[in-house]
Amino acid sequence: MIYDNYGRPLNSLRIQVNASCNFKCFFCHMEGTEENKEFLSPEEIEKVVEVAASNGVNRVKFTGGEPLLRKDLEDIIARTRKHINGDISLTTNGYFLAERAVSLKKAGLNRINISMHSLDEETFAFITKVDAVSTVNKAIDAAIKAGLSPVKVNFVVLNGVNVEEVDDMIDFTASKGAILQLIEYETDRNGENDENYRKYHYDIRIIEDRIKPLSYKVEHNSLHNRSRYGLVVNGRKCEVEFVMPQRNPDFCKHCSRMRVTARGEFQTCLNARDSLFKFRGKLNIDDIYRNAATSRIPYWRDTDEYHH
Repeated sequence: MIYDNYGRPLNSLRIQVNASCNFKCFFCHMEGTEENKEFLSPEEIEKVVEVAASNGVNRVKFTGGEPLLRKDLEDIIARTRKHINGDISLTTNGYFLAERAVSLKKAGLNRINISMHSLDEETFAFITKVDAVSTVNKAIDAAIKAGLSPVKVNFVVLNGVNVEEVDDMIDFTASKGAILQLIEYETDRNGENDENYRKYHYDIRIIEDRIKPLSYKVEHNSLHNRSRYGLVVNGRKCEVEFVMPQRNPDFCKHCSRMRVTARGEFQTCLNARDSLFKFRGKLNIDDIYRNAATSRIPYWRDTDEYHH
């Protein structure tokens, strides 16, 4: 396994399989709204996974855009499973999931994250520009029925929009047997003065402080050291995980992930947009991967300079 200069192991790969999405969420960090339509073939993705696996990666997550816009996603997952004995997961908006949950599971997918930022139809449409509450609800049921486990429901907390729905979302996920993942609105340093960020950012530590005393257990996800609390809601056990990246050095300190862009680049960090290592069409992918891996720098850190 490769360690960067900050002592962080690299065991996780996040692969962007396309750059288009049928939702238009205003808080999207633009990972899925690029104008280019380039994307890697299943064979190219398999080669990258093979290289990463030979260097200690045992977890792969597929993302987009909306990855289910690709009809060959099952093939991509099956090819990945040949090299990864550990966790293979997927992040989706759920719109196309219900009819493919079983085939994704059969291909080798372990678990899934489904974005659902509101239970209210009007609020959901305001956020995504799509009317799809019932569609996503059915997707969650289909994923659970197909045996994908755990199912996580991603909920970006937005001030003045959906923050009042948090308790309802806890009840909702508890009734489904899913994990609720509360996500802080994230931006880079330059984006903190953006009008949307200033208007909609909400410090979800406020929610954590309220939930923590009610929990019967707390665990920490090894990725980013994210806290996950066990609760009992209406007699049902459920879990709520907190994703708090903004100005959080501890979050970055525990990052063990490399990103792969749809264009064919290794990206060391979501916010390190100029830290790209192009590998598409090149023979020395292993060398490029290792160079990218050792070049990783925590975006949010206690000091601007690293001291050995």
